[in-house]
Amino acid sequence: MRLRSLVAVCLCFSIRICSAADDLLIADFEGDDYGHWKVSGDALGQGPARGTLPNQMPVSGFEGRGLVNSFAGGDNSQGTLTSPEMKLERRYINFLIGGGRHPNEACINLLVDGKTVRSATGSNSEHLRLRSWDVGDFNGKTARIEIVDRRAGNWGHINVDQIVQSDQQPIVADERTELLAAAEASVRTASERASSDKSRPTYHVLPPANWLNDPNGPLYHNGYYHLFFQHNPYGDEWGNMHWAHVRSRDLAVWERMPIALWPSRNDGEEHVFSGSAAVDGNGQLMLFYTSIGGRLPEQWAAIPEDDDLVRWKKHPENPILTEALHDKKIHEWRDPYHFKVGEEHYLVLGGNLNNSAGGQAVVTVYRAENKELTKWRYLGILFDHPDAKIKNIECPLFFPLGNRWVLIISQGQPVQYFVGDLDRQTMKFTPTTRGVMDWGNYYAPNCFTDPKDKTILWGWMNGTAPGRGWRHCMTLPRELSLGDDGTLRQRPAESLAKLRGEPLFQIGGEIDTAGRSHNAIRGDALELLLVIEPQGAKGISITLPRTGGAPAINLSLKDKYLELQGTRADVELAKDRPTELRMFVDHSVVELYVDDRACITRYVDAPREGAAVESLHIRPEGGSVTVKNLTAWPIRSGWTDAAAQTK
Repeated sequence: MRLRSLVAVCLCFSIRICSAADDLLIADFEGDDYGHWKVSGDALGQGPARGTLPNQMPVSGFEGRGLVNSFAGGDNSQGTLTSPEMKLERRYINFLIGGGRHPNEACINLLVDGKTVRSATGSNSEHLRLRSWDVGDFNGKTARIEIVDRRAGNWGHINVDQIVQSDQQPIVADERTELLAAAEASVRTASERASSDKSRPTYHVLPPANWLNDPNGPLYHNGYYHLFFQHNPYGDEWGNMHWAHVRSRDLAVWERMPIALWPSRNDGEEHVFSGSAAVDGNGQLMLFYTSIGGRLPEQWAAIPEDDDLVRWKKHPENPILTEALHDKKIHEWRDPYHFKVGEEHYLVLGGNLNNSAGGQAVVTVYRAENKELTKWRYLGILFDHPDAKIKNIECPLFFPLGNRWVLIISQGQPVQYFVGDLDRQTMKFTPTTRGVMDWGNYYAPNCFTDPKDKTILWGWMNGTAPGRGWRHCMTLPRELSLGDDGTLRQRPAESLAKLRGEPLFQIGGEIDTAGRSHNAIRGDALELLLVIEPQGAKGISITLPRTGGAPAINLSLKDKYLELQGTRADVELAKDRPTELRMFVDHSVVELYVDDRACITRYVDAPREGAAVESLHIRPEGGSVTVKNLTAWPIRSGWTDAAAQTK
């Protein structure tokens, strides 16, 4: 017997067995063969593996040079490894385990009187993590350890090392604390460079530095709107997906919160992908997301440990959903979105049925089988995209609005929506209206219904330039409604008016084909409201020149379309009433809303030193136009204080 001390180090966290001199070693698998252990089948090889086997993903977390690894011959090989009899003389059996999560098929078992009394599996990860059995109720009895691989196919193997009897349970260091501290430190280091870039938005939501993409899990709790989003704290390119977190009392002024979710390295996670929020049948708040690692995607949950939603932990029942639920293969299966019908809880997820070959992009639907929302049943295909060219569906949103149902899908750009009806018996959605969410640099929106019964939505505004220490931002929050014609309407949240300063300019009147310039409209953070009524004009051009050599912002309106910076929205403008345009300029990003029926978001390049609008010029084409209202406001920062983004 030798004093055991296990230390596994991975990305700034550690796992340690607290050992004592009287620990009893069962096996450390350091020899050339298995000694007195009995081997059957072909999965275990002739002796302990020396780490990773051919065609296997990298194996980590084992001690010394040897371990049990039933990947010998690949995932289709099978076999068992059984220990000699031993006397149970300590309260705990501690061990390291990795490989597949297949109870009864790929596992380690404790046998007492020939019966399995304890069992454990891996977590579909090649990283071995520390586990422990309390065996105090079997003290003094004779037992065997059995390592089993009876599973063929994906993750059909098991990894085991360092089996010890001990009177002490393992102490596992909290990787969450160290991983989140490292992520926050990386953001702080990068924030000085990012904040010095004057092209960076100031009233749109974004992290202090580095990469941002999909909005996630919006919710309302204890007087605050909470928004999470995909974030790489380690650079301004995609990778290392975490969930960043901000909150607001009014959807206008935001406060940055600590990063909420992280990839759990102990459990083999590499990324925390997109998802949504829910409150279970017991009142427990939950976040659902897709867990990505060296295995098939799984749907996981996290729950808060405090009422301010600062500290989160991964749900002990993870994974909440796996692909074992399906009767067919769902490729690219991810992005759970929660909704309710009456008291029933449902999830939709995106994917496709033919490995992204095109023509079988689908939204799948699931119903919760318990109040805790940890057991789910697959109900089938909610929606099959009608276009043969569509290869996959991501980030599906499905929710009631008025007396209809709305499905929003990210199947490429532009993002599409469908309005229709849900058959509760078959859980099939039949669309009757189809449209475009946004024609510009826009993807992967997410939404929720607030306590005032308003459906609030954010999108990912992408397309921003690399190499500046920050990348991308959220759109402004939008309120959704249905028009009389069954189309989806989007309007900037009313509370954004709180960010306005005193108007820079406000006029009305007629403008002929010579056009008119308004030099009082100046600034790099603006809101413009323009209400116009053509008087014979066939089109209108609006130009906002900018300082610093930056390209001007150009907008054109025609009968059948509108265009912003070369991005065209195919929409027919109203002829029987004035047209309302609202434009938000936030340094290098622009959002345009036309009659709540068409939206374009665009990144407009600007030098790092910044660029400001210096005037506005309107020129009708082929006739005059009546300006019912032209108002420009400066917009202040959307953060709680000037230092909020660099904390």
